Amino acid sequence: MGLFRTHRPLRVDANQCTTNMTIQTDGGVRRVHRGDWIVRGEGGECYVVDDAFFQRTFTPDGSTNAHLESEGRHYGC
Repeated sequence: MGLFRTHRPLRVDANQCTTNMTIQTDGGVRRVHRGDWIVRGEGGECYVVDDAFFQRTFTPDGSTNAHLESEGRHYGC
């Protein structure tokens, strides 16, 4: 087994929790603690990540557009 990295950026919708709660994810019912992030991926999958992992892994998109554009490959043509 080796180390791997993604080949393309992933866009996700993420919200940080301000209270403890329980939610339904693709992996089953999960407990969410204050400060954890609920992340919904490109395919609609939902998962919970702690704040430390979220801060290491995700950066703001900076897009002002609420609709996600198709990512495809662009070669300046």
